[in-house]
Amino acid sequence: MPLELGIFLGAKRFGVEEHQKKKCLVMDREQYRYQKFISDIAGQDVPFHNNNPEKTVKVVRDWLLTASERRTIPSGSNIWDRYQDFLRDSPQIAQRFQLEVNDLMFNDYTFIVAEWLTMQTSNKS
Repeated sequence: MPLELGIFLGAKRFGVEEHQKKKCLVMDREQYRYQKFISDIAGQDVPFHNNNPEKTVKVVRDWLLTASERRTIPSGSNIWDRYQDFLRDSPQIAQRFQLEVNDLMFNDYTFIVAEWLTMQTSNKS
């Protein structure tokens, strides 16, 4: 997505104040691969994820911690473990509402997520 990144960076640099405040995370699947396509950001620290979803979660979490200035974001490992719990529980939730987990539309998926989060909250009580 070099074009979209270029548009974003151009808007951030030359856009109105609202655009100048935006932040983005640029990641790639291999270290330095991006330089073949977008050499203009050479010198930037572009993390790579090696096509590993767990590593991707950790990179995004660490970036969010810095970019958002929050200090309450759980660790990447914690987020990954909770996601694995969700994946384990979601087929039963879907079945309860006569849905197939592999055929969920976006609205169904968000409903399943909300239902799972509600269950997590009630389990802590």
